[in-house]
Amino acid sequence: MSGRHAMIASADPESPQPDVLNATVPPGSIAWTPIQPITCCIPAIGHMGITDSKGYLHDWHGCPISANHPKQMLFGEPARYVRLIKFGDDADRKRWDDAIDQADNEYARHVHVMGCGHDCHSHVARVLNLLRYGGCAVHNKVELAAVVFFCGRHTSLSGALKTWVPFLIFLGLVLVYK
Repeated sequence: MSGRHAMIASADPESPQPDVLNATVPPGSIAWTPIQPITCCIPAIGHMGITDSKGYLHDWHGCPISANHPKQMLFGEPARYVRLIKFGDDADRKRWDDAIDQADNEYARHVHVMGCGHDCHSHVARVLNLLRYGGCAVHNKVELAAVVFFCGRHTSLSGALKTWVPFLIFLGLVLVYK
């Protein structure tokens, strides 16, 4: 593990892998956080990243990607996540991490165009397509947004509040001033 990662990793003595991050988003997951004020109007829209086999977050935002602690996500700490895999052996971990590394390298050369082009959701979809996750190689940003919206778990009470309170305030204002 590099020196930078050693500083932010918090080893869990109960874990069979002491170098796995002790974070709210488990390894092998999609992480999601709101982008305010967009999310307050449409709560399915937010920023997305993917965690590697040690729990480090890879979230693309138009520049080269480095693995970070999930709390260092571009728009703040993740509010929701979807766990995609529980690693069975080192081969599973290597395959997962290799796909993330390949997508990270490919996206270092892309231009960020939110919505209609390459964005954070596209990066995560590319990882899943490289893995042929679920026997499918055509994952896309709309599917991933729906999966997080309908199947995502909140990381904590504060994650739920920062996702839903702004939307409820917006909805209330719309209904009052309709």
